Amino acid sequence: MWGFIDCTRYYMSYGEPKVVLNRASLIVGTREKLGLLVAPGGGKSSIMRLLAGVDPANSGRVVRDKGGIPLGYGGALQGEMTGDQNVRNVAALFGLDPYSYSAFCAEFSELGQFYYHPLKVWTAGMRGQLAFAMTFGLPAMTYLADSKLAGGDRRFAEKCMAALHQRLETAGLIFVTSAPRLTRDICDRHAVLVHGKLMECGTHEEAEELFASTTEEVAASVADEELASFDLA
Repeated sequence: MWGFIDCTRYYMSYGEPKVVLNRASLIVGTREKLGLLVAPGGGKSSIMRLLAGVDPANSGRVVRDKGGIPLGYGGALQGEMTGDQNVRNVAALFGLDPYSYSAFCAEFSELGQFYYHPLKVWTAGMRGQLAFAMTFGLPAMTYLADSKLAGGDRRFAEKCMAALHQRLETAGLIFVTSAPRLTRDICDRHAVLVHGKLMECGTHEEAEELFASTTEEVAASVADEELASFDLA
């Protein structure tokens, strides 16, 4: 199981508290597919960091299961090391055979000889391709996705989506995004973050409608703040 029980999370921004979750609760089964819609700037990364165990909640409980894999996460990749060396480090952390795991990542990433060069000479797109290859080579029970489900150019992104659909036959997904169209077909549960609360909806259409009204409120609030701070002098 994954999710939040009476959970509050805020952080300080320019001396003021920015509330992401306010005594929010929502539980997701390990193999369920949840699409969570969050307005731009509403705390998508903060929610993902809570689920991944990177940040603690200010109060309440974050429920985490084993086998959670951040989809396409490459933040731990070391620039001085080659792709092969980075992959073998990850294999050691997960107790995988380094040879077979590296062979899979080399083939899936399609990086050719660059796979054996230090990452510091790679482009951002190449790093992304390796990150997704590493994700799909790990034994996931639940994928944790922040805003995107695939990387690289269109052809490689289609390859990622095909691999993800295959793995979701036996794994779950928690997808936090500001793009409702991305959750329509891949998720079987839908929720929206509204004023710090996680509001579950019966259908994708209900979630999309609620999200639209929420983003309109956010835009109106920003406009009011800008108008209030405008110096007529």
